[in-house]
Amino acid sequence: MRVWGESPVTASNDLTNLLGTMFFTALIGAFLGDAHLGRLWTVLLFLVIYVVGCGLVGVAVTLQEHADATKPLPESLKGFLFAALYITAVGNGSYEPVLASLGGDQFDTQAEKTTFFNWFFVFCNVGQLVALSFVTYFENNGQWALGFWISGGVVLLSMPVYMIGVPFSRQHRPGGNPFLRIVQVFVCAFRKVRVSPAGTILYEAEDEDGMSVIPGSRRLSHSKDFRWLDRAAVVGSAEDKGDPWRVCTVTQVEEVKCLLRVTPFLIAGVLFNTIIAQLTTLFIAQGATMDGHIGKHFNMPPGSMQVFTVLACISFTPFFDHVVVPWLRKRTGHEKGLTTLQKMGLGMALSIVAMVVAVFVERKRLHAARSSPLIDVPFAVMPISMYWLVPQYVLVGIALVFAIVGQMDFFYTEMSDGMRSIGISLPLVCRGLGNYASTLLVTITTHITTRGGKLGWIPRNINRGHLDSFYLLLVVIMSVTLVFYVVAAHFYTYLRVASSKIRAEPVELTRQPR
Repeated sequence: MRVWGESPVTASNDLTNLLGTMFFTALIGAFLGDAHLGRLWTVLLFLVIYVVGCGLVGVAVTLQEHADATKPLPESLKGFLFAALYITAVGNGSYEPVLASLGGDQFDTQAEKTTFFNWFFVFCNVGQLVALSFVTYFENNGQWALGFWISGGVVLLSMPVYMIGVPFSRQHRPGGNPFLRIVQVFVCAFRKVRVSPAGTILYEAEDEDGMSVIPGSRRLSHSKDFRWLDRAAVVGSAEDKGDPWRVCTVTQVEEVKCLLRVTPFLIAGVLFNTIIAQLTTLFIAQGATMDGHIGKHFNMPPGSMQVFTVLACISFTPFFDHVVVPWLRKRTGHEKGLTTLQKMGLGMALSIVAMVVAVFVERKRLHAARSSPLIDVPFAVMPISMYWLVPQYVLVGIALVFAIVGQMDFFYTEMSDGMRSIGISLPLVCRGLGNYASTLLVTITTHITTRGGKLGWIPRNINRGHLDSFYLLLVVIMSVTLVFYVVAAHFYTYLRVASSKIRAEPVELTRQPR
C-alpha cells in the first residue's frame, strides 16, 4: 500500500490472488511427483523454479528502488514484478506438498507420520518467523530489495542441503497419471449405467508383488458408499479385463471414492482459509493505524505482527504433541488423542473465536480513531496500542495447529499410496481457493456497501469504515460452515487398505443394509 499507493481493497486482493495462485499450483507439483518424476526429483525441480523467481523479484525491486521518485512508477515495472512474484509462487506452491509427502513416506507407522507432520509444520513456521523478524526488518527500513535478495539466497542454500539427504531417502515409485485413472472410472461407470453392481463380481487384480496394479500402491478394500461407481468394476466379458476404459479395478474405483468422500471437507477448508487470509491483509491494515511502540526505541512493523501467530504455532505444536496428546490418549483411547477430523473441527471452532475477538478489538480501535484529530489522515497512528491485536493473532495460530496439521494428516492417510502428494496438496489448494474466496468476498462486500455513494465497510481510510462488520460476516459464514462440517464428519467412512496379498479370484460382493 505504501510503495505502490494502492487502496486496502486493491492491495488485499493483489495479495490474496498471489497467495491463491501459490497454493493452487500445489496440484502441479503433486501431479508430477505422484505420476511421473517421483517425489525426490519433483522437489528439486520446483526448488530451481523458486530460486529463479526469487532472483527476478530481487531484480524488479532493485529497479523500483532506483526509479525516479518524482514520477509515477511505470506499469511495465509493476507487471515485471508481478510476473516474477507469480513464478516464485509456482515454485513455492508446487514443491511444498511433495516435500511433505516425501517426508511421510520415510516412516512406517501412523504415529510416526503424524509426529513428522507436526514437526514439518513447526519448521515451516520457524522459517516464517525468520522472514517476519529478520527479513521484514530490512524491508521496513527502506531496504526492500535486500530483503528479497536475502530470501532468494536462503532458498538457493536449501538446494545443496536437500541433495545431501537424497541418497538416503525412500523413493516412492511413480504410479502413473491419477487424473486419467479417475476419468476411466467415470467412463466405465457411465458405459454400464444400466448394470446393477449389487450381487455381482467386481474386478480386482494384483501385481507380481501382491500390490495393486497401480505402480507403488497397495490394494484398497471395497466400500459400501457411492455404489453407482462400482459399475466401473463390473466385468462385462473376458475381453474387458486389461482394458481400463472398459473395466477398472476395485482399487481404482476406491481412489475416486476417496476424493468424493473428502469433498465436503475441502469445501469447509476453503471457507476456513477465507478467515486465515485476513492475517496477511486486513489484520495488517488494522495494525498500520495503531501504535507499535514498546518503550521509546522499539517500533514493531505491522507486517511483523504475524510473528505472534507463528510463535503460537511453534510453541503450541510440541506442547500439544507431548503434553496434551498423552493426556487425551488416556481418556479417549485413540492412538493420537483426537482423530484427524476432530482436530480439523477444533481448528475451525477456534477460528470463529479469533474473529469474534477481532470484532471487539476493531470496535475499540474505531473508537480510538474517531476520537483522534488524525482520523482522516491515511496511515496515521491512532492513540491505541497495536498489541491489542495479539490475541486474535495467537488464536489464529492455535487454530492453524489443529486445522493445518489435521488436514495434512487426514488427506495423506485418506488417499491411496499413488495419490498421496495430491492428497497433501489439497489443504494448500484449500488455502489457495480460500484466498480467492477472500478476494471475491471483499469485492462483493465493497460493491454492496458502497452503494448510494457510501464509503463502505473497507474504504481506503479504514478509520471511516466498518471492518468490525466484515469480521462479523466472517463469523456467521464460519459458524454455518462448522455445522456443515460436523454433519459431514458424522457420516464419513474412513479408508481401508486391503492386505498386500490377495486371493486369485475376483471379489464377490452382495448387497448389505447400510
